[in-house]
Amino acid sequence: MEGTLHVAVLFGGTSSEHDISLRSANNVLHELSGLEYDLTLVGITRDGEWLNYTGVLDDVDEGDAWAAHDVCPVVVVPGGGLCRHEANGTLTRLDVDVALPVLHGQGGEDGVTQALLESAGVPYVGCGVLSSAVCMDKDVSHRLAASAGVRVPKCEVLYRGASAVDAEAAVEACGGYPVFVKPTRGGSSYGVSKVANPGEMACALELAFSLDPKVSVEEAIVGTEVGCAVIGDATSGLEMGIVDETVVSDGGFFHIHQDQTAGASASSQNSSLRCPAQISDEDMALVRKTGFAVYEALCCSGFARVDLFVTPEHEVVFNEVNSIPGLTRYSRFPEMMKASGRELSGVLDQLIRSAAKN
Repeated sequence: MEGTLHVAVLFGGTSSEHDISLRSANNVLHELSGLEYDLTLVGITRDGEWLNYTGVLDDVDEGDAWAAHDVCPVVVVPGGGLCRHEANGTLTRLDVDVALPVLHGQGGEDGVTQALLESAGVPYVGCGVLSSAVCMDKDVSHRLAASAGVRVPKCEVLYRGASAVDAEAAVEACGGYPVFVKPTRGGSSYGVSKVANPGEMACALELAFSLDPKVSVEEAIVGTEVGCAVIGDATSGLEMGIVDETVVSDGGFFHIHQDQTAGASASSQNSSLRCPAQISDEDMALVRKTGFAVYEALCCSGFARVDLFVTPEHEVVFNEVNSIPGLTRYSRFPEMMKASGRELSGVLDQLIRSAAKN
């Protein structure tokens, strides 16, 4: 499809990563503003209301200033697209060729929004309903990756109401302490704890269960965390940016996005990034092979970031997939693509035009 495309950019959402979505959207909108697109902005409030925003782009950032002016409710009409619900009660269909969800976490990255767009007949950028749901669920994604021959951490699942005995049994099945306790269907590092002994378990479970009734207790993998920025699909072919590496300075784990202050240094106070990753050529080849294998095993399409570990024994272990990775100025996905010679505006243009053709 050539010429001007009508693109709906979705941002915000009901998850704990609402503010990160706004940061990502602010950057994406400025990247797209110089391209041949007619942009329609659809913000989703913390309560889940969809609003067509027609104000200035700079208000799409932290603080939700955008939601206070120049907005009109949006409804999703099965088979009828996205429509403004006007003050007089009538519905006006928005002119949308393709949607670009810039959403993170539950409700936006887990297949829910993707299913709504499919029901409305609106093509969209990124992973489909099944892939989005699978990538969000660490238990399911690990099982599928393992079935494709990829090494995954030992993992046990607990459900809200689990006893201390259940927790200790899970730790034993994972090889003992330390372990990671995570909301199974969460993004970034919200609700994640590294647990070194039984005395820390109750607080870790309380935190994780506050975000998800399903919690994963995982083997703590010792190694270097690396990321693979992948774009494409089985039909068009796959492309990977330069592999990066997170360097954690405090012996803990990567806390990206937990700080509420914008900026790379503020949002990753205990870590830094290296791109390219400082690993051997042999390890790099295995990382790239594994990144592609996970992307395909989880039926990813459009784009995603595959996170892996490289152990001192040169084993590559799957961590997780972000099906809508961060797209802020300091996020890993844009930096990895830039290191490979691809500016974010060009990547977004490719993804949008590809989705519009499907």
